[in-house]
Amino acid sequence: MTSSPGEGILRRILWNRVTATIFRMIVGAIFVYACIDKIIHPAQFAEMVNNYRIVPHVFINLFAVILPWIELVVGLCLILGVFSDAASVLTAGLLLVFITASIVALARGLDISCGCFSTSGEGARAGWEVIIRNTVLIAMLAHSFLFDLGRRRFRDGA
Repeated sequence: MTSSPGEGILRRILWNRVTATIFRMIVGAIFVYACIDKIIHPAQFAEMVNNYRIVPHVFINLFAVILPWIELVVGLCLILGVFSDAASVLTAGLLLVFITASIVALARGLDISCGCFSTSGEGARAGWEVIIRNTVLIAMLAHSFLFDLGRRRFRDGA
């Protein structure tokens, strides 16, 4: 099976260290940006978490205080390339939780702000836009993670 010249170019663009690094840094920057308003306004973020009606009431404040700091740490790890494998896996897990929360909100017919980037309540709604965006971010993380994994295996001779 032969590949077209366009396929080779696309493969070289997508499957290289620069692209993997850019993807990892984009996701990291998004997470750092997303946590800022939540860290500054934990009470408003707690209200947004409560709107999903998923987290038990007794844990809402704890969740609303801890989650933004986790987002900050994983975002910085992704940007700096420190513990990037663990940060990629943890970030992908968080994104899966966010996707699940949006699916639950859709299934329940809730028209609520996703709380992704702002605690003002005027941001994106929990729904398909959030699900698609987070799926793309997971794909970017998977690309970066698999590229790094492949590079390590090649380097180690496995």
